[in-house]
Amino acid sequence: MTNSQTAQQVELTARNLVILAVGLVITAFLALGSHDLAIAHLGIPYPSDGDVPPWARFLGQVVRLGAMVYVCRLARWYLDKRSTVLAATIFGLLIVLLQETLRVIVVDNIVSDGWIDLRWVHLLMNRLPNALLSFYSGAIAVVIARKIGSDRHVRLLIAIAVASAIGYFGLLPALTAVSDLITAALQLTEVPEVHTMPYGIYVYKYIYGMFIEPTISSFALIYLLWPALNGSKPRRIAIFVFLMLLMRGRVIATGLFSFWIKDSWALAFAAEGQFFIETLILAALTGLTWAAITPEVTTDGGDASSHDR
Repeated sequence: MTNSQTAQQVELTARNLVILAVGLVITAFLALGSHDLAIAHLGIPYPSDGDVPPWARFLGQVVRLGAMVYVCRLARWYLDKRSTVLAATIFGLLIVLLQETLRVIVVDNIVSDGWIDLRWVHLLMNRLPNALLSFYSGAIAVVIARKIGSDRHVRLLIAIAVASAIGYFGLLPALTAVSDLITAALQLTEVPEVHTMPYGIYVYKYIYGMFIEPTISSFALIYLLWPALNGSKPRRIAIFVFLMLLMRGRVIATGLFSFWIKDSWALAFAAEGQFFIETLILAALTGLTWAAITPEVTTDGGDASSHDR
């Protein structure tokens, strides 16, 4: 890191730890609360995007992977200190967490009483292919960022497109076939929902409690990105929010997938848009919390507070 980046690192004082803990809880509650408000109280439907064509999904995967590669470049001050395998594992797991993988699996099992008759296995097999695709995406982003220089634009675009195609058209169908094979071998049937909306406190405590998963990932990502971002704190927060929206696939989903949802265009846009707003709040509050505990940096790279001593 440069001297300027070193000066921007957060000191984990008691005050900062308290701010982080409070900010993390508030961020998780308000981000998920926006989605809960939309779907449970405003009548906005959950997006049924089964008719989205493969080319559109592939484009979404390309955009997501491209954003991840860019983030890996910004986070080189941390990732380059680790081996490729370790760095790929770390970033791959962060992407898995960012996509709410564990939360969705847990909530699926709570809603469907997953411990009955091996229901949890069927539910896990439904989610595992996309979870592993998320890990692959994060891991391959590290490899691409390391192997291809930022000045080689054509090679970089080709690598991102090829890696996306391998993931979406190769890895995902193969993983889905394996999970279907396991489901058939165990003779598992579609799992019914035991608890339906409006949910009671029993279900809601898991829905909200497990949203800490993507929130932790969000804070870990801003730790990696903040030292590499330039400009004022508002500018850094804005860049972080934009990158988060791209990595979670919310820009393409809202702007493109909405056209294939079987509903009026307004409701279709709102259905996808609720997750755009959720990610926007998640990233913005993460950024605001991080900015609150990060010292201002002067043009000479020093801590602004040190000039007052």
